[in-house]
Amino acid sequence: MNASIDRKTASAGSRCCAIVMGLLLLLLALSGGPAAGEELAPALRRGVNLSHWLQYQGRQPITAADMAAIRQAGFDHVRLPFDPERLGWKPDGQGVAAESWPGLIELDQAIDLALAADLAVILDFHPESALRDRIETEARIGKAFVQAWRALAARYAKRPVERLAFAPLNEPQYYSFDGARRWRRLQADVVSAIRQQAPSHWVLLSGTRGSSIAGLQLMTPLVDPRVRYVFHFYEPMLLTHLNAPWEPFQSGPQGMVADLKYGADPAQTLALARPLPGADAKIAKAAIEEYAAEEWSARRIAQEIAKAAAWAQQHNVKLVCTEFGIFRNAADAASRNLWLRDVRVALENAGIGWSVWDYADFFGIATAAGKVAKTADGAPIPGDPKNPVRQFDPETLTALGLKP
Repeated sequence: MNASIDRKTASAGSRCCAIVMGLLLLLLALSGGPAAGEELAPALRRGVNLSHWLQYQGRQPITAADMAAIRQAGFDHVRLPFDPERLGWKPDGQGVAAESWPGLIELDQAIDLALAADLAVILDFHPESALRDRIETEARIGKAFVQAWRALAARYAKRPVERLAFAPLNEPQYYSFDGARRWRRLQADVVSAIRQQAPSHWVLLSGTRGSSIAGLQLMTPLVDPRVRYVFHFYEPMLLTHLNAPWEPFQSGPQGMVADLKYGADPAQTLALARPLPGADAKIAKAAIEEYAAEEWSARRIAQEIAKAAAWAQQHNVKLVCTEFGIFRNAADAASRNLWLRDVRVALENAGIGWSVWDYADFFGIATAAGKVAKTADGAPIPGDPKNPVRQFDPETLTALGLKP
């Protein structure tokens, strides 16, 4: 074959392909489809956290029936928090390579269970606070953390890029004056490690200060077109963590107040809310008065969410709120569902995807049914862990804009 003719033919073919591709992208844009670079992005519009399964005591086992029910309700993804130490990661010694984590077979199965139910997955590295603090403060453990993500990315690189996203660290703290800078450096190292193994998978990066909006605002985004940014929303904490049976809430104002309403005007709040018997009345009353003065409502929540949206617009990036929720025993059902609705609406109006916390534990939008047991701290759990039965709260699904 004549080489010059072959080159000309190849060149003409390339120009033809380029023209066709350009026309396809133009048609895609005109049809309202995803922009270039977004076509393989997970939807991550409406999701739920599968907490207390591969973390903490593992008291909320998930089955294929749970995944099917989650999908049927209208969720498009699940966030899968996992405690790396629980799965066998040993940051102080052996355990960097993925094959040396004996519990990772559980993570494999969990991911595949969700994918089989047509759900996308956010893989959320969710260590206990003591280990998270070491990752943030000890250079040696920080390096082990980067290596752990290199191993995880290699292990899951063949899972579909449009169905699996990596979330490197849950709620980084970094409250020091140079915290944002140090976290950005570690994030860059983690993303680089992931990209070496999984160049096309999406990565979800969080700000400092517990993934708060304030922490997000301190961030300077990395230059990577396949990164989204995440934050958590639990404001006001007096309401969302009211009577939570763990610290620091148990001994704080949240453990001192009863009958707190959401959506009431300040006068109603002050008339109805009261200190619990035996509580420090001064602290309790001050917390109630502050809550009333802040006038939490759909408008106030939308104003807070708008701060995150403005940051995203400024930096031309996309956001996902990967946690928002309210403790089941915190307030009456009407207040709880109204708060969930107002947060959900504010997020969606701002074009922000979300993952509610959580599926079936303390903040659950579903609860154990049939044979039920309770943990020492009062969480309802399936009486038969191998065959859990759960049911959604219809009013809560409605508040989340989903099918009861």
